[in-house]
Amino acid sequence: MDRLELEERIIEIARSFGASLKSLGLYPAHHPIIKKALSRSFDLLSSILQMKGDLALAIADETLVFEGTPIFQLSSSEELFVKTLTDEGIEGLVFHQGLTEEELVTFIDTIHQMRGKGLTGDEIQDMLAQNGVVHVTVVTPEKVEEDEDLSKAKEIYENALSVVINVMKDIRLGKIPSGKEARKVVHDMSSMLRKNRDAMLALTMLKNYDEYTYNHSVNVAVISLSIAESLSIPETEKIDLGIAALLHDVGKTQVALDLIRKPGALTLEEFEEIKKHPDEGYRILSNMEYIDHVSAKIVREHHMGYDLSGYPKPEPGYRMEPLSPIVSVSDCYDALTTLRTYQKPRTPREALELMTKMAGKSLDPAMVKVLIKTLGIYPIGTMVRLDTGEVAVVSAQNPEDSTRPKVIILLDSQGKQLEFPIHFDLTEKDPKTGKFVKTILTTVNPLLENTDPSRSVA
Repeated sequence: MDRLELEERIIEIARSFGASLKSLGLYPAHHPIIKKALSRSFDLLSSILQMKGDLALAIADETLVFEGTPIFQLSSSEELFVKTLTDEGIEGLVFHQGLTEEELVTFIDTIHQMRGKGLTGDEIQDMLAQNGVVHVTVVTPEKVEEDEDLSKAKEIYENALSVVINVMKDIRLGKIPSGKEARKVVHDMSSMLRKNRDAMLALTMLKNYDEYTYNHSVNVAVISLSIAESLSIPETEKIDLGIAALLHDVGKTQVALDLIRKPGALTLEEFEEIKKHPDEGYRILSNMEYIDHVSAKIVREHHMGYDLSGYPKPEPGYRMEPLSPIVSVSDCYDALTTLRTYQKPRTPREALELMTKMAGKSLDPAMVKVLIKTLGIYPIGTMVRLDTGEVAVVSAQNPEDSTRPKVIILLDSQGKQLEFPIHFDLTEKDPKTGKFVKTILTTVNPLLENTDPSRSVA
């Protein structure tokens, strides 16, 4: 099916929708006149969904847009459909594979019923779900803002990566780097987390399998700042914490690269070399401009351990910075969930279970609890199997019910990777039965499913 044929089918579908909306002023939704028109639309729509998985249509300046290209020369019926959506603040529609003919009829009837009521995007989506329409997503300014938040979060994440790369590059060249850019990007991260924590945390799914790369540093900063947000830590202290988290591993620039990347167990001599990096990091940050001394101390202490059994060994009576345990648990969590040369990645849930056992020893038990509360029962990035057989990745938390987060479905019930991942809110219920449409059965390991959850935010 070429582009021209696709456009012709979309125009015919829009024409049928417009004519049906006009007829609904005279006849009920299941009248033969309306059902006949929508039956043809359903056949056309089904053929497109079978080929593309999803069909996304946008509305811009009262014009129908498909894949970025406006469709002009619409008839009065098509224009009525577009105008109806525009008047209700709908900026786009996404039709998902699995749509039934009954859903399509109900969708048009619901659009007719809501006209002039001034509903919000969430209210429109809820109304559709209550009426049994679960394979159509409406795009409203609120949803567009969510997409913009993710785009902004990605920009901030990339900026943070650049800061870490440049700082480490300067150190290797024997220069003393400035902390000005680190302070600025941590401030941006903190602001984004206040606005949309899920968007920022979603990016911690990005894992680089090279031990000596930089995603880990940024991820630790994001998680640390998220914990600080949960604890309502003052902004000034939060920024100092974030800088320490972002630069917690700069001391590794003073350790041989082949030692950092070495697969398998380290010798005692090699481990002693690795153990020098917190002190080296402290020395480096202490000489950087725009870096507070507390950040340098946190870097020195991030492997010291709650029970002070770690490294470097403190002198008797030593008191750690109160914020250091936050970086410790964040560092541990991201390390456990990342593939290393010497370990397979644990799932987020497995990592939290292991960290609970470590609490009271190397990890501060109070901070482990705050981490779990911050990330939820199913942390963002957790791969789960649904009762429908589909495999999804958790994309956002649900404050009302932590067992029903928002997910992005990556694999269908047959284990086939979807060309267009489907966003789904697990709080949705079937209006006929009152039961949840989809439910999490268990967590799954991405390696066993041969898929990468980070592609949903890439």
